[in-house]
Amino acid sequence: MNNYIEKVTVSIEEAKEKIKHLIAEDSLVFPIFTDLHTEDIDHEYMKRLIPVLEIITDNIDYDAVINLGDNFGMLGRNIHITNDDLKARFERVFDAVYKATKHPVINVNGNHDAPGTDFFNPDFWNSIVKYRYGNTMAVYDDSGCYYYIDYEKANARLVILSLPYDSDIESEMPTPIWGFGKNQLMWLKETALNTDKDVIIISHVPFFYEYTGDMESTLGVWTGSEAKVSYISALCGWIEDVDEAVEIIKEYDNRPDTKLVACLSGHMHFDSFWLPDEEKNGIKNPLPCHQVVTTATCFTENVESEIGISIDIAVWTPSKRELNMIRIGDGEDRNLIC
Repeated sequence: MNNYIEKVTVSIEEAKEKIKHLIAEDSLVFPIFTDLHTEDIDHEYMKRLIPVLEIITDNIDYDAVINLGDNFGMLGRNIHITNDDLKARFERVFDAVYKATKHPVINVNGNHDAPGTDFFNPDFWNSIVKYRYGNTMAVYDDSGCYYYIDYEKANARLVILSLPYDSDIESEMPTPIWGFGKNQLMWLKETALNTDKDVIIISHVPFFYEYTGDMESTLGVWTGSEAKVSYISALCGWIEDVDEAVEIIKEYDNRPDTKLVACLSGHMHFDSFWLPDEEKNGIKNPLPCHQVVTTATCFTENVESEIGISIDIAVWTPSKRELNMIRIGDGEDRNLIC
């Protein structure tokens, strides 16, 4: 662990020096972690994350920490626990993160953040985060927990979306419903994007995501109270109402007094960067802005691991129209001209 802390500290010092040369008076700074797939507070990944957040907090000035979701993973498939136990584990992890950062924490629910960690139950998620961790302005309903935060110094708004939004967890073949839901889409159009501020969208799942794998195979799952079987394709999911969300976002971006900066996501477990309307391997970024995906924070299978952690520091500077993603740990920096 001492060697790990030494390597992390060096990486944070390097990031601090880079940020010093990037920021201006109107800059916003956000450390980002995602896809922990932990099991509890004493899990290896938490032992990596918490000291890093503490060192970042002591060395870098920032506005909030962004947690892009999928905090727990595979519980229910290999550990059958009650929902009360799972909720207690969430709270131990979130409380530790909040204590380590001393700043608001923007928590985004992922597809694993629910009973059995594979089915999104809004009431379950909302009971954990409601009015806590700095999320005091959120809407809490049957679409989950979604909200926006304004930063006047940058004339910018962060729009935090909730996904998935429902499930038929009691059915014979339980299936998460990956969608934003009509309530959240109405809020997105009439409230969140009813602004002349620059907008950065925060979503666990990127808007270009589409499951293209095996549609027929099944997998044992845990609903929070009993073992069942579900289709792998359903668990991997696709966003049913993504086209509606895209049209709402395009309407905002087409206005002459607005600017859509980027969409920041996790979920994919590897770094990815998409230009507006870019197409790769037959899949297109439908948004008129950059989509930036951060790799899973503590997974090391998909990167050449030297340190064992990957955290982005997002620096948005509107006066320069630059969004810089400074990497602490394994991986590379990314620079966007917006």
